[in-house]
Amino acid sequence: MFILAGNPNNKFKIMKNKNWNLKGGILIIGSLLWQDYLFTKGDNIRIKWRNLHLDYNNRIPVKLPIRYGRMSGSNPKIATMVFSNRMKNKKGVGFIVPFKNRINNQEELLDEAKALSNAEGMNGNFVCNWGVLSYLLNKNIIQDNIKKEIIKLFRNNRRNMIFNIKDFKVDRERSCLTKSQKLDIDWIEASHPNDQKKADKFHFLLATVTKPKKNPPLTIKDIATTIKSDVNRKYFINNLINGIKTYEDFEISKLINE
Repeated sequence: MFILAGNPNNKFKIMKNKNWNLKGGILIIGSLLWQDYLFTKGDNIRIKWRNLHLDYNNRIPVKLPIRYGRMSGSNPKIATMVFSNRMKNKKGVGFIVPFKNRINNQEELLDEAKALSNAEGMNGNFVCNWGVLSYLLNKNIIQDNIKKEIIKLFRNNRRNMIFNIKDFKVDRERSCLTKSQKLDIDWIEASHPNDQKKADKFHFLLATVTKPKKNPPLTIKDIATTIKSDVNRKYFINNLINGIKTYEDFEISKLINE
């Protein structure tokens, strides 16, 4: 972005806005990490997005409050991952995947957010009927004025679409989403202590927060049943192969093998 500024000789020159110079990335807890297609095998929407936008080889495993809590897809529906503060003390493992480029202004952040939205099938929107595009800020290093600009950007791109934060929790747990679309979890803890300094260098992370199944919520037995019927996508197996885990995986696996 450029602005015009006057000089002492009353002439104008082009000046570049001050760069944010932020290190950012995506917080991934499911198939965004390993599935190449979005709608049908061969469309390659997700692998193209990863290759163009993400520094995939420098992904960092991190501890996260996640569980299998949503029913997704059709024929058959399968249990997929959600953020859940119920798992705050029983964390699983997801990944930070860095952006290839640092983020210098609102326009560049908006580009990355829309690219994530498209990779998720949200058509560039920040809010849809099954989820919300969210952000997590590292309050220890991000400047207050930039924080306000990020919050403003997300608010201005809702396109009058409404969401209820109560839809992003089950029973008495605290919602994992705030009214300003912030991912309401603690800052990231690396799975390996040697990676914590790397994780703490990120100014912000983007994430997709999805609605869990409620009334009734999924049980371990429900999850195991859907995994047995998932012969095509193999969501649970591919998560394990690619290092995405939950606290409940062992119990789920026992039921699968019964």
